[in-house]
Amino acid sequence: MNKGSNIRQFGDLLNNLSKGHVKVQTCWAKVKSIDWDKRTMVVTGVTDDLEYYDTSLGLGSYYRKPVVGSLCLIGLINNQDAASFLIDAEQIEEGVFLSDDTSLIFRKDGFVIKSGGESFKAVLNDLHEQIGKLADEVSKIVVSIGTGPNVPQITMVKNEITNTIKGRLNKILIE
Repeated sequence: MNKGSNIRQFGDLLNNLSKGHVKVQTCWAKVKSIDWDKRTMVVTGVTDDLEYYDTSLGLGSYYRKPVVGSLCLIGLINNQDAASFLIDAEQIEEGVFLSDDTSLIFRKDGFVIKSGGESFKAVLNDLHEQIGKLADEVSKIVVSIGTGPNVPQITMVKNEITNTIKGRLNKILIE
């Protein structure tokens, strides 16, 4: 055997030895409880029954609220059991995406979309109301000589839809 081969073999042995001493940095766990206000949860390891307290549900831009009792994968920051975070879960009740003043929340019962202080639901409800007013004005049209639709009222509703509500929608929906 030559020197280079011995050194390589020694390096391989050290590498294998060090791999055996590195703790696992991920862990399968079951969700035990959730504190949604603090964005943390308590989970129990599937293989070792260890409890991991204050497991983070996100870092600030995206939070997920797993279903209690569901299986999840957690990670350990710097291999510290006390610094765990959610990687993924088999079921979630709620998810929250945040970017500056824009938020998207999804739950089993629907979505909440907000941007720049505007709620997508409020804008669509206002649009629905204005279209209803327009339909009311159009239904008043009677065809007879000398009379016509209330053009100022129809124009006002049209302007509300095409200017105000369109601008509000474009503030929330960028594409």
